[in-house]
Amino acid sequence: MAALKHRDFALFFSAALCSNTGTWMQTITVPYVLDQLTHSTVWVGLGAFATFFPATVVGPLAGALADRHDRRTILLISQVILMVSALTLWGIWVTGVATPALIVAVVVVGAVGAGITIAAWQAFVPQLVPPEAMVSAVRLNAMQFTGARAFGPALAGLVLAEFGPGTAFLANAASFLLVIGALLLIAARPIATHAAPGRVLAQFRDALRYIRRRSVLIVSVLGALFSSLLGVSMIQLAEPFARQVLHEGAGKYGLLVAAYGVGAITGSVITVARGDVLRRSSLTVVGFAIFVVAELTFGLAPVYALALVGMYGIGLAQSFAMVACQTAVQVNVDEHYRGRVLSVYVMSFFAGTPIGALIGGIMASVIGLRATIVASAALLAIAVIVTMLRYPWFRVLDETRLGFDGHIEDDGHLVIDQTVTE
Repeated sequence: MAALKHRDFALFFSAALCSNTGTWMQTITVPYVLDQLTHSTVWVGLGAFATFFPATVVGPLAGALADRHDRRTILLISQVILMVSALTLWGIWVTGVATPALIVAVVVVGAVGAGITIAAWQAFVPQLVPPEAMVSAVRLNAMQFTGARAFGPALAGLVLAEFGPGTAFLANAASFLLVIGALLLIAARPIATHAAPGRVLAQFRDALRYIRRRSVLIVSVLGALFSSLLGVSMIQLAEPFARQVLHEGAGKYGLLVAAYGVGAITGSVITVARGDVLRRSSLTVVGFAIFVVAELTFGLAPVYALALVGMYGIGLAQSFAMVACQTAVQVNVDEHYRGRVLSVYVMSFFAGTPIGALIGGIMASVIGLRATIVASAALLAIAVIVTMLRYPWFRVLDETRLGFDGHIEDDGHLVIDQTVTE
């Protein structure tokens, strides 16, 4: 918890928790609205694709911007874009002009803003604390994201049941004011920006070459891809699963996805409390094992209660695997590559979720929801086993590059006691 002792990080952390809660309210509301309008799993999958995939498209640009320009300025602009997008969704819904195509179009605009945000956001966090508190800040930032996954869906379920989608969209729009206010109050630790030569795509290819030289970065990116493509993407099918398979309404749907968030919070608390004794490799192996079992439990659940258990397990597993992989990236990357490498990491997650959801939505219309989710779990198990054969037991994740000077210390714990210097 060391990073929370620093004013700037505490401000940003608090505002981010509220804002990301609003974002998750909208993320849950969009598939709900599309399913209500169309009763089509294909449209639900398309909505998920529109929510996440644009972040992949703008990833190279986002990484280059984060390495070459002031990250706070980038975040201020992107938060305004996201706020306007949420306000537009509210406007078209309350005026009764909403159509599936119009909703997806507005979501795409917001998703572009989110894509620009993520790389700058992740790279900005280390600037809010002194170097020795960087790992704490990185892990607490991951924790607030997972916390929002619990609070947002739970609030969305209540709001959808009591007030409707318009209120959820408006609440999300208002939440961005908190982040904008926090950014205006923060005096981030300055860093030297690097105007790397070449165009955006050339800089992106340079980052890919940098990643290919480091096995720890390759495995981290693959971990994010597997968990999103074959795991988290199935959550986008939770609304039709709740309605068609479990025969439950909006409130139970919100609680179903909230169980996933509660599991993610539990995983984050465990990694914070036991970070100095748990190796990243071990946590990743355990996380993916739980992932497969939990996804099978959810897909095969005969009753609502067991589906809740499965969703809780998916959240727990994702937190274990993703926090370990993200920490491995942050403590193994040179500062002038940080934005671009993080953009690749984020792209792997944001590409996997929409592609998996879109394919899953199409498959569900053909073979059914249960069979689709079970098939995804089986493919996840295969992908993880193959990767473990190539990188035995993910032990490369235990590398820690102290001082970012090329010296590798085989520490491997999620929290390192040594001072991290630039």
